[in-house]
Amino acid sequence: MKLSKQKLEYAMALSCMNAYDVADKAGINYQTVRKALVGNQVKPRTVGQIAKALNIDPSEIIAKEN
Repeated sequence: MKLSKQKLEYAMALSCMNAYDVADKAGINYQTVRKALVGNQVKPRTVGQIAKALNIDPSEIIAKEN
């Protein structure tokens, strides 16, 4: 599952969080958040953890498939 870099960065900005903050709050490794930010595939569970840390619905950060 890929996340939209733009949407993820926007959600992080609204929450005043950086990748380290998101990783800490989500209970995941910082590198996992970085991978999501550069467009690598992440597991659905990871998407949920990131979304929960940002207090948003996961659908708000999932990239739309073409």
